[in-house]
Amino acid sequence: MGESTGMTRRVKPWVAVVAVCAAFVILGGVWFVVSSHRADREFSRPGHGHELVHHSKAWTRANGLCRRLNMVGNGYASRGMYDSALTCYREVLRISQEEGLGDRMAAAYTNISYVFDDWRMPESARFYMHAAMALDQLSKKPGKVMNSLLEQGTYRFSVLGDYDSAAVLLGKALAESRSRGDTTGEVGALCNLGILQGTLKHYDSAKVLLESCAAKSHMHKDATTEASALNNIAMMYLRRDRTSEAKQWLIKAIDAAHAGDIIGEEAPALFHLGLIRADAGDYELAQASVEQALKLYERAGDQDGIGRCRDCLDALIEAQRWKHRNKVLDSLFEEYKHQSGSNPGT
Repeated sequence: MGESTGMTRRVKPWVAVVAVCAAFVILGGVWFVVSSHRADREFSRPGHGHELVHHSKAWTRANGLCRRLNMVGNGYASRGMYDSALTCYREVLRISQEEGLGDRMAAAYTNISYVFDDWRMPESARFYMHAAMALDQLSKKPGKVMNSLLEQGTYRFSVLGDYDSAAVLLGKALAESRSRGDTTGEVGALCNLGILQGTLKHYDSAKVLLESCAAKSHMHKDATTEASALNNIAMMYLRRDRTSEAKQWLIKAIDAAHAGDIIGEEAPALFHLGLIRADAGDYELAQASVEQALKLYERAGDQDGIGRCRDCLDALIEAQRWKHRNKVLDSLFEEYKHQSGSNPGT
């Protein structure tokens, strides 16, 4: 999400309700910042002219509160509590508008766009993402320019399906982050470029990018991006029916995610490992993997994941009882084999 941006948003998946009055408030927030005379987005209070407030007590309190609210909202969103998440993000917008906190406002817009993306409301997602991008592009800070390139590239790829433009933007984000020595931006760009190339079935290029991402993420102790990259390599092999290689990469992804307690990456990796084991007839090991995945999904409150695991466990129990392949398992395996893997994350 916007503050921690890197989910891979799923990015990973979200129920649609934003009142018209809230939309007017948000539109007003965009207008306020975009029309502000302080286009460089130094933090200034409305009504105080060009007098800057650099790390004053008021600035520190407002900025810290907005950051925490964004993080709390992200926590709600990760558990599927999207109305509560939106309440937090809207409060960030209110405070940010009053205090002139452009960075926090941009983060809230980005987070709201992810909610609507998961709710499969592309027009609303596009509106809020464009609002966030507009704020980032107004910034004179090079890091914000890189972040905007990364957000735009990921958005064009994952939401709009505009692969050519996405590749150009993500390539620019990668070059910008490398020139600045920004490791976080670099691994995000590498991961999303790798996912993009894999989607286009340019598997050799995708593997090089994702392996580089995993190595750099591991070096800098970024378990989330490392596990995401490893998961995506595994899914590329799975889609090509190369299950033995997929299994090896899934085990690596599980280890990386478990070390960092990254439930969002460990749970699906365990689930896919269970499907591969079931496809090979190793029903007991498959059951153990899916049961582990179920526990993690229950911890996260992911109802979709819980449902998939329970369906799979029922099929595994039946398969063991009758000692033959189960049609439900075959169907699950084919379904998830052709999924695109982890969602792009920035």
